[in-house]
Amino acid sequence: MDDAAWLAEVTARGARHGTAPVCVHRTPMFLNAAEAARWRRVLPPVHRLLRKVRAALLADLDRGADSLAARLGTPLDAISWAQIDPGFPDVAPLARLDAYAVDGQPFFLELNAENPAGMGYASVLGPLFAAEHPGRLFLDPVPHVIRTVRALAREWGVARHRFNIVIVDLPGVATAPEFDVLASAFRAAGHPTVVATPDELSFDGQALRAGDLPVDVLYRRFLVRDLRAHPEALGPVLAAYRARRVCMVNSLRTCLLHNKAIFALLHDPSFPLSPGERRLVSRHFPLTLLVSPGNRERLRRERERWVLKPVDAHGGQGVVLGWLATEAEWEEALSRPVAQVAQARVPAPIGRFHDARTGREAPRVVDLGPVLARGKLAGFLCRLAEGELANVSAGKATMVPVLEARR
Repeated sequence: MDDAAWLAEVTARGARHGTAPVCVHRTPMFLNAAEAARWRRVLPPVHRLLRKVRAALLADLDRGADSLAARLGTPLDAISWAQIDPGFPDVAPLARLDAYAVDGQPFFLELNAENPAGMGYASVLGPLFAAEHPGRLFLDPVPHVIRTVRALAREWGVARHRFNIVIVDLPGVATAPEFDVLASAFRAAGHPTVVATPDELSFDGQALRAGDLPVDVLYRRFLVRDLRAHPEALGPVLAAYRARRVCMVNSLRTCLLHNKAIFALLHDPSFPLSPGERRLVSRHFPLTLLVSPGNRERLRRERERWVLKPVDAHGGQGVVLGWLATEAEWEEALSRPVAQVAQARVPAPIGRFHDARTGREAPRVVDLGPVLARGKLAGFLCRLAEGELANVSAGKATMVPVLEARR
């Protein structure tokens, strides 16, 4: 099919961000067998490292403003919600790591622990690309999502195999088309599923309902910061969660790991890591520092070496690339009255991809984005950026599937 027909097919499959196709490049991201093996080898120890961070953050939540989470910039109301037992041990059972591959070496830049968008998009795009490259394998993340939700529901206490799911986000979000993809997948797996906004939910003290449907599992797409901004609208959800009347995936504990400062914690020499873990951090995590009065002068001198990020930023908001900023812009960013980190610059990997909008091949920055389902690789949410900020929500990037060589 020609490029116009291909873009129409992408849109028809539900791979839309708002009304625009989330995928505009006909070239997938290819991984050879050695590259795929390298990612599978490094992700388990990275997950174990994140579990150690999780344990440290959970250990002293009752200290409130003096807790480790608060010192890393987590707001106190979010800490109070993190103290609610979600009914299972995982803090971020579904998560995505933003990652560059530089000369084949994985570098992890951020952790999206909230329950990242994109898995439904990847699921419908993968078969389209795999059909054009029959010698390649596509790892579909959605079956992993379904298995994870089922396992968490059992642990939480849902005894029925056929339980009800609601997918919830605020009204008007651009990723809403993906919710329909995921809802269809849950229904096909035997789970009655609806998509709802908070105003369509109610809680009577016994059951959370989406319209007339009693809800067993709430698949959360709204962020903890949305709950902080709209506590009244999300009141029924919080009440049902607090009363252990709904299994929430991911739970409200994600605020502990959905924090860019956790990578600074990994580089903190006082954080207890083994020598092997220290080597893993130095090899795969760029140096990350909490911005403080003690290091601002260094960051001024070495502006072109650093990226500044608010610890709770989302969608690329507030990110400042030192090598592209003027001295005045950098100084203003350093002086912001918010908790933020400085992360050492990692050379952006560049690939060439066919752009169906122009019919031409063009260079793009590649963020591979491995997805973890309870610590296991569930696929990739690969984003391509024309600039150096690869974020679909900010309108700065689009997605392509990752196809692996047959093993």
